[in-house]
Amino acid sequence: MKGTSHPTSLQVKLASQILSAIQSGEFAAGRHLKEVELASRFGVSRSPIRGALAYLASRSLIEPLPQQGYGVPRQLRTQRLPTRLPLSEDEELYRRLLGDRMARRLPDQIMESDVLRRYGVGKATLRRCLLRLSEEGVIQRRHGHGWLFLPTLNTPQKRYESYRYRMLVEPAALLEDSFGLCGDRLRQCRQRHLDLLAALPDGSGFFAANSEFHELLAASSGNSYILQAVRQQNRLLHLSESLRHPNPEDVRLSCREHLAILDALEQGENEWAATLMHRHLEVSSRRHHGADGQALDDGEDLAAEGRGGEVVAQAARASGG
Repeated sequence: MKGTSHPTSLQVKLASQILSAIQSGEFAAGRHLKEVELASRFGVSRSPIRGALAYLASRSLIEPLPQQGYGVPRQLRTQRLPTRLPLSEDEELYRRLLGDRMARRLPDQIMESDVLRRYGVGKATLRRCLLRLSEEGVIQRRHGHGWLFLPTLNTPQKRYESYRYRMLVEPAALLEDSFGLCGDRLRQCRQRHLDLLAALPDGSGFFAANSEFHELLAASSGNSYILQAVRQQNRLLHLSESLRHPNPEDVRLSCREHLAILDALEQGENEWAATLMHRHLEVSSRRHHGADGQALDDGEDLAAEGRGGEVVAQAARASGG
């Protein structure tokens, strides 16, 4: 770790996830926060977990144990815990730059010197941010100098077209003759959704579960082009949703919807699962654009997918499913 005063973006993200588990009661007072268990839970190595725990300890949110490591304070008062942790410098620049691009406050082409002046950050911070955006497919380096933003879902029309495209592709994936679910991956996907339902959901945790769900079903189609298409849409969705914080109840509704689709597939009812998937995407699109076809505020995007679960659940009850 570079020092508890300057944690990396990953360490802050992991610290926030650990804090959410403490707030929800999943990590009870007095629990030993073991690095190996947390690394397995969040799918990372022990090193960033160690940094995240040190960061939480530096803010007196967890306490060091007599032997080694850290634990949840025995005299825990969850109401006094912060709901969010301060962002790292890297993460703050990433969010500001991405937010300005999504709001169309940045042009298609940018120069590093212009960005340095606009945001008042150091060159090293900027380069790490640009590298991250490049790895995520947001920008690419231009021949010669400068950077070029690639197409994203930064307009209501583009988001609408994305939903319509997904409505064509994702339900059809469930009807492929080559469709076949891996039992282990299905159980892992189901458990992740159950964990979200049992805990206090956070935006990043839901996005990971949401991506896993849609990509699992696309991969199960046995068609590599379908998987490629869904991965591309997930990437674009991540960019447009990464700055928003969905309502926990909306996250729970979406999790229940995903579980209903998995139930149908496990029972071999692929046509019904495809109907649920199509309905889910259709309702999400309607919610996003409003009843009259007009775009809602950007903050509604991710929540719309969750609220679509209510409609799907009603459809299931009406059909006796």
